[in-house]
Amino acid sequence: MTHRLQRAALHPTRAALWLLALFALSLGCAAGEFRPSDPFDRQFTLTESQHRYTVYVRWSDFQRAKSFVAKDDRDAYLERMKVLEDARFTDYDSEAVELDDKKEKATLRVTYTLYTPSLPYEVEVTELQEWSRDGLTNNWQVRSTFEGLPRLAAN
Repeated sequence: MTHRLQRAALHPTRAALWLLALFALSLGCAAGEFRPSDPFDRQFTLTESQHRYTVYVRWSDFQRAKSFVAKDDRDAYLERMKVLEDARFTDYDSEAVELDDKKEKATLRVTYTLYTPSLPYEVEVTELQEWSRDGLTNNWQVRSTFEGLPRLAAN
Protein backbone atom coordinates (compact mmCIF):
# COMPACT_ATOMS: atom_id res chain seq x y z
CA MET A 1 0.00 0.00 0.00
CA THR A 2 1.37 3.38 -0.89
CA HIS A 3 1.90 6.07 1.71
CA ARG A 4 -1.04 8.10 0.37
CA LEU A 5 -3.46 5.13 0.69
CA GLN A 6 -2.26 4.39 4.21
CA ARG A 7 -3.16 7.94 5.30
CA ALA A 8 -6.61 7.76 3.69
CA ALA A 9 -7.54 4.46 5.35
CA LEU A 10 -9.35 4.79 8.69
CA HIS A 11 -7.74 3.42 11.77
CA PRO A 12 -9.89 0.55 13.18
CA THR A 13 -10.48 2.42 16.46
CA ARG A 14 -11.54 5.58 14.64
CA ALA A 15 -13.89 3.59 12.40
CA ALA A 16 -15.45 1.91 15.44
CA LEU A 17 -16.02 5.31 17.09
CA TRP A 18 -17.72 6.63 13.94
CA LEU A 19 -19.99 3.59 13.79
CA LEU A 20 -20.84 3.94 17.48
CA ALA A 21 -21.69 7.63 17.01
CA LEU A 22 -23.92 6.88 14.02
CA PHE A 23 -25.66 4.11 15.95
CA ALA A 24 -26.31 6.42 18.92
CA LEU A 25 -27.71 9.13 16.63
CA SER A 26 -30.02 6.68 14.90
CA LEU A 27 -31.34 5.48 18.26
CA GLY A 28 -31.99 9.04 19.34
CA CYS A 29 -33.98 9.77 16.20
CA ALA A 30 -35.96 6.56 16.47
CA ALA A 31 -36.78 7.00 20.17
CA GLY A 32 -37.73 10.66 19.93
CA GLU A 33 -37.64 12.92 22.95
CA PHE A 34 -36.06 11.47 26.09
CA ARG A 35 -38.14 12.02 29.25
CA PRO A 36 -36.75 10.10 32.21
CA SER A 37 -39.61 11.20 34.52
CA ASP A 38 -42.29 10.20 31.98
CA PRO A 39 -40.97 7.26 29.93
CA PHE A 40 -44.38 6.47 28.39
CA ASP A 41 -44.73 10.07 27.21
CA ARG A 42 -48.16 10.36 28.82
CA GLN A 43 -47.96 14.08 29.58
CA PHE A 44 -47.27 14.98 25.96
CA THR A 45 -50.18 12.87 24.78
CA LEU A 46 -52.48 14.42 27.38
CA THR A 47 -51.37 17.91 26.39
CA GLU A 48 -51.92 17.18 22.72
CA SER A 49 -55.34 15.58 23.30
CA GLN A 50 -56.44 18.44 25.53
CA HIS A 51 -55.31 21.03 22.99
CA ARG A 52 -57.08 19.34 20.08
CA TYR A 53 -60.30 18.94 22.04
CA THR A 54 -60.25 22.59 23.18
CA VAL A 55 -59.59 23.84 19.66
CA TYR A 56 -62.51 21.77 18.34
CA VAL A 57 -64.78 23.33 20.96
CA ARG A 58 -63.34 26.76 20.17
CA TRP A 59 -64.34 26.32 16.51
CA SER A 60 -67.76 24.83 17.43
CA ASP A 61 -66.81 21.48 15.88
CA PHE A 62 -68.57 19.46 18.57
CA GLN A 63 -68.80 16.32 16.43
CA ARG A 64 -65.00 16.07 16.36
CA ALA A 65 -64.69 17.18 19.98
CA LYS A 66 -66.94 14.32 21.10
CA SER A 67 -64.29 11.79 20.00
CA PHE A 68 -62.30 12.90 23.06
CA VAL A 69 -65.32 12.64 25.40
CA ALA A 70 -65.79 9.49 27.49
CA LYS A 71 -67.91 7.07 25.44
CA ASP A 72 -70.74 6.83 27.97
CA ASP A 73 -71.07 10.64 28.07
CA ARG A 74 -71.00 11.46 24.34
CA ASP A 75 -74.75 11.70 23.74
CA ALA A 76 -75.28 13.89 26.81
CA TYR A 77 -72.28 16.00 25.76
CA LEU A 78 -73.77 16.70 22.32
CA GLU A 79 -77.11 17.55 23.94
CA ARG A 80 -75.41 20.08 26.28
CA MET A 81 -73.48 21.61 23.39
CA LYS A 82 -76.67 22.47 21.46
CA VAL A 83 -76.77 25.65 23.55
CA LEU A 84 -73.51 26.70 21.87
CA GLU A 85 -74.44 25.83 18.28
CA ASP A 86 -74.90 29.48 17.26
CA ALA A 87 -72.15 30.81 19.52
CA ARG A 88 -69.14 32.54 18.03
CA PHE A 89 -66.03 31.97 20.09
CA THR A 90 -63.57 34.85 20.09
CA ASP A 91 -60.93 33.55 22.51
CA TYR A 92 -60.08 30.93 25.10
CA ASP A 93 -57.62 30.59 27.96
CA SER A 94 -56.46 27.29 29.49
CA GLU A 95 -55.07 26.94 32.98
CA ALA A 96 -52.13 24.66 33.67
CA VAL A 97 -52.87 20.93 33.72
CA GLU A 98 -52.95 19.34 37.18
CA LEU A 99 -51.77 15.74 36.75
CA ASP A 100 -52.18 13.22 39.60
CA ASP A 101 -49.26 11.21 40.98
CA LYS A 102 -50.20 8.06 39.05
CA LYS A 103 -50.44 10.10 35.82
CA GLU A 104 -53.88 8.65 35.16
CA LYS A 105 -56.06 11.71 35.84
CA ALA A 106 -55.77 15.38 35.06
CA THR A 107 -57.92 18.43 35.66
CA LEU A 108 -57.95 21.93 34.23
CA ARG A 109 -60.26 24.84 33.56
CA VAL A 110 -60.71 26.49 30.19
CA THR A 111 -62.44 29.86 29.89
CA TYR A 112 -64.01 30.60 26.52
CA THR A 113 -65.04 34.08 25.42
CA LEU A 114 -68.03 34.07 23.08
CA TYR A 115 -71.13 35.86 21.88
CA THR A 116 -74.39 34.71 20.30
CA PRO A 117 -76.95 36.42 18.05
CA SER A 118 -79.23 36.80 21.08
CA LEU A 119 -76.37 38.20 23.20
CA PRO A 120 -74.46 40.67 21.04
CA TYR A 121 -71.87 41.24 23.75
CA GLU A 122 -69.11 38.89 24.84
CA VAL A 123 -69.60 36.54 27.76
CA GLU A 124 -67.29 34.04 29.38
CA VAL A 125 -68.13 30.39 29.86
CA THR A 126 -65.85 28.17 31.93
CA GLU A 127 -65.36 24.48 31.24
CA LEU A 128 -63.99 22.07 33.81
CA GLN A 129 -62.14 19.33 31.92
CA GLU A 130 -61.50 16.13 33.87
CA TRP A 131 -59.23 13.88 31.85
CA SER A 132 -58.50 10.22 32.55
CA ARG A 133 -56.75 7.40 30.77
CA ASP A 134 -57.25 3.68 30.83
CA GLY A 135 -54.32 1.70 32.25
CA LEU A 136 -51.06 2.16 30.37
CA THR A 137 -52.68 3.33 27.15
CA ASN A 138 -52.29 6.93 26.04
CA ASN A 139 -55.96 7.19 25.14
CA TRP A 140 -57.07 10.20 27.22
CA GLN A 141 -60.80 10.89 27.52
CA VAL A 142 -62.52 13.92 29.00
CA ARG A 143 -65.58 14.49 31.14
CA SER A 144 -66.63 18.04 30.58
CA THR A 145 -68.70 20.36 32.77
CA PHE A 146 -69.59 23.85 31.59
CA GLU A 147 -70.39 26.55 34.11
CA GLY A 148 -72.79 29.18 32.80
CA LEU A 149 -74.51 27.19 30.05
CA PRO A 150 -77.97 27.29 31.69
CA ARG A 151 -77.67 31.09 32.02
CA LEU A 152 -76.65 31.31 28.36
CA ALA A 153 -79.51 29.04 27.28
CA ALA A 154 -82.03 31.24 29.09
CA ASN A 155 -81.21 34.21 26.81
